[in-house]
Amino acid sequence: MIASVPLVAGVLLLGWRPQPTVPVDERAYVATTVAVGGGERAAALQLYAAGQFPGACERFSRAAADNPKSPVWRQDVARCFEAWGRDVLRQNRPEEALLLFRQGLKALPDDPALLKAAGIAAIHGGRPTEALEPLERATATEDDVEVRLLLARLYDQRDQTDLALAHLTALLAREPGHAAARRLLEKIERERRVEAAFQRETTEHFVVKHRAAGGEAVRPVVQALERAWERVGDQLDYHPTERVTIVLYEGVQFHDVTRVHGWVTGLYDGKIRLPLGTGLPSGAALDQLVVHEYAHAAIHELSRGRTPRWLQEGLAQYLEGVRVDPLLRGPGGLTLGGLEALIGDPDPARARVGYDIALWVTEDLVIRGGLASVRTVLMRLGNGDSIAAAMTQVYGMRLAELESQWRNLLGG
Repeated sequence: MIASVPLVAGVLLLGWRPQPTVPVDERAYVATTVAVGGGERAAALQLYAAGQFPGACERFSRAAADNPKSPVWRQDVARCFEAWGRDVLRQNRPEEALLLFRQGLKALPDDPALLKAAGIAAIHGGRPTEALEPLERATATEDDVEVRLLLARLYDQRDQTDLALAHLTALLAREPGHAAARRLLEKIERERRVEAAFQRETTEHFVVKHRAAGGEAVRPVVQALERAWERVGDQLDYHPTERVTIVLYEGVQFHDVTRVHGWVTGLYDGKIRLPLGTGLPSGAALDQLVVHEYAHAAIHELSRGRTPRWLQEGLAQYLEGVRVDPLLRGPGGLTLGGLEALIGDPDPARARVGYDIALWVTEDLVIRGGLASVRTVLMRLGNGDSIAAAMTQVYGMRLAELESQWRNLLGG
């Protein structure tokens, strides 16, 4: 019962860091083009340099409409909407940013910077499927290794292995030592070897992969998945927008593929991975396990991959029906940062303590404001808030105050 999701949030930024209002290369662009137009351009460039993008882009667009054959004016429009979109995206408004990047693409349809920006904005807006087309067009125009890595990750999570491998092959041909690409390639090839003989079943909400001979064992899992879809959806008032992929392994296959500790009975890493046979419980215990792993998928998508692991694990346990041991005591000096480290401790006993405390903290948050408040925290994380900012906004207390109360209540 573990969540390990490498994709959506920080990894997707691909170097998308805060920049000056007008980056150095764009200032050079301003300097070289200022003499091309008249007063309209001068006014637009002045607004652009000051970061007043709405007025600048309006003037550039008006001038471009009057001079439709001018490549300089089209460049003006594209760069202005790109800068405006970047500024908006830094303010965690991805939907608006995507519209701005698309406006820039009307002026320069094959501009790789705008295509890459549109793809990243779509992902940050929780619409990874819409990111594929602009990112593919970006690589056709400019062979960007980080865009290829991003596409490989997206296709891997969509279970489109051939497309993921094609991008990784092209990336590694250009940069053979790219460590992240090598790791992803090894992971995909490991899964491919094990899953070569698997068949795929598609239901309304899931894609289930398993060995053909395991059909009898698969049916209870599919039924449990549908129950989990209803149960977690009702509790969080949310359902993933796309089908969730589940891979069911036999024997030692689960640990061969996932490389997790022997005590782990399920994994979510963009796909739900479960062991069949003796590794899989039955009845109510199966429902609990499936709810836990499906909850990871829903939490991940609802927060756009930005939920800290302590909250992922605490909420998944709460949703599966686990409740806190009333005799639980926590370590002195408890902080959420320390809890995050404890959950990831390689020592199973210490990690188990981390899971127990994560459940306790999550249950306390539910007591304070119900599951609706926890859902709001997830949504705020998805919109770019830090965990501290989200907690303060939802619970009306600084994170340090909450941590102090938790330490007192847990006996720390």
